[in-house]
Amino acid sequence: MTCYRLFVFSSVIILLGCSATEEVAQADTRLPPTTAITPTFSPLPSSISPSPYPTRTPSPPSLKEFPATSTSEAKICSPLSSTPLEELYSIVSNGFHPPPPGQDGRHQGVDFAYYRRFGRNSIAGESVQSILAGKVSGLVRERFPYGNAVIIETLSSQLPTWVKETLELAEGESLYVLYAHLAEFYPKEVGERVSSCQLIGAVGQSGNAGVAHLHLEVRIGKEAQTFPSMASYVADASPEERRAYLRWRTSGEFRAIDPMLVLGRGGD
Repeated sequence: MTCYRLFVFSSVIILLGCSATEEVAQADTRLPPTTAITPTFSPLPSSISPSPYPTRTPSPPSLKEFPATSTSEAKICSPLSSTPLEELYSIVSNGFHPPPPGQDGRHQGVDFAYYRRFGRNSIAGESVQSILAGKVSGLVRERFPYGNAVIIETLSSQLPTWVKETLELAEGESLYVLYAHLAEFYPKEVGERVSSCQLIGAVGQSGNAGVAHLHLEVRIGKEAQTFPSMASYVADASPEERRAYLRWRTSGEFRAIDPMLVLGRGGD
């Protein structure tokens, strides 16, 4: 007996004969190209001592749950001037994927990038602003892998209460935020004070960056630590620069957390 099957592919109706053994080709499932991501760092030698700190990844709170703050010192700001906090999660091009303790692989921060959004053709050149008030603890000028980078320390007393409770800061610990791959930065020296939402640089493609994007890292460590420079994976990195890099990345002295725990996940 003759039978027929009716299939609809991309609004086109096709009538096919059928039998017990025939197979029908699947519909076109091509996906649009994905956003390029920055290559991750190569793992360091296994001789590096493991970090004594466990990685903490509690669920990020919703922006709607954030309590209002009454002082500028406690205000949390978007790191990108044209992108509001509630829009940030939609432009994450590479999320937080920390390595095992003591190793330097994977992705220890979060990347922000976009094309033709917020009235701009590209994120390149967008103004970068400090997400919290604090002081400059590190300035890195054209050194691999971070390129041009700024590190800003925020004391526990300057943080909103919910941030301290969520991140479980101990007495004498501060929050450190690194802004990397900048085209340029504006702070002049370590120790300089900055306010929340103060412009500190512009998005670029310096260092180990395949495309223009903002790489943001957030770490917890002891108060009053400084990084005049840091570098690694290049022959001209000085011993001091490499030690600073290892302190920041692998020693366990500064434990990495997901930046979105501080910035929130807009729209949740």
